[in-house]
Amino acid sequence: MARYYGFGHHLSSQQSWTQTILLMLLFVAMAVPLAISLSHIASEAVAVSQIRSFLSGRFGAEARVTQLDVDFDRAPLAVRTVVIAPRSRAESNALLQTDLSDRLGRPVALRVDQVLLDPGAGSVEAQRAELRQANDAVARDIGNANGVAGLVALAAGVTPDAVTIDRDHQRVTAAAAILPGADLATYGALEQRALNSVEGWDVAIVPPIAPLPVVSFADNIDTLDAPARDAVLLSAWAARRWNSPQLSVPGFQSEMPEKPLLSQRRALAIANLLKQRGIIAIAAPPAGQNFRLAVANRVGR
Repeated sequence: MARYYGFGHHLSSQQSWTQTILLMLLFVAMAVPLAISLSHIASEAVAVSQIRSFLSGRFGAEARVTQLDVDFDRAPLAVRTVVIAPRSRAESNALLQTDLSDRLGRPVALRVDQVLLDPGAGSVEAQRAELRQANDAVARDIGNANGVAGLVALAAGVTPDAVTIDRDHQRVTAAAAILPGADLATYGALEQRALNSVEGWDVAIVPPIAPLPVVSFADNIDTLDAPARDAVLLSAWAARRWNSPQLSVPGFQSEMPEKPLLSQRRALAIANLLKQRGIIAIAAPPAGQNFRLAVANRVGR
């Protein structure tokens, strides 16, 4: 527009074309992120419309979807909604979640708070009363989750803001602070204490990285006594909390001989116990009768 009104008339023809091309490239570069953002907004709007249409269709024309929250940043897609519907149109949340996942073509974590009205409860006041009950239930759910987070935060030695809560799956996770003089057994006991204090919740306290406990065998014995078994179980617990699916076991081999040596029999006893806890044993050199398991390829002595 500036050139149209006579500005920059001293530029040569080549300079004018260069300027025009640069401006066009600039406009294209600015349009790309805008187009991507608009595409995301449009896809999210379509998904919300599909979810609302799906819920309205499943609960019938007399139902109302009064609240619909969709978290597109979570995987799977998190959907929470409140539906007011006749009692005869009650639906299974698990079945709704499966059908909605098929409808959208992506995994969905669906939570539907169903406010079910009796056939005679058609007045506005009755519907409002039912809706208040549903809101109270949601508030109690949130308050319960916050209480659980406070207990786990206290056990882990962190603030409640550092606790991750999954209300849909009733799971709470916290990375424990470093406590002076605490070992892995201490953090395991803290997690168990928190787990016993919150009924119905799955608690995971992630301990700081520390050496795994020593596994000790008696002379010429290839079976795990109680202390050795506890050490192996504690090592498996720590590996799971550190998201490590494998532990190095001294003396273990992927293919054991027909007549294994004493160190190999000990390793087999440990590997079988680890397998019960979902941990894979991997090979490591023998280390006598007192040794530590190790995460991944680190072999502790």
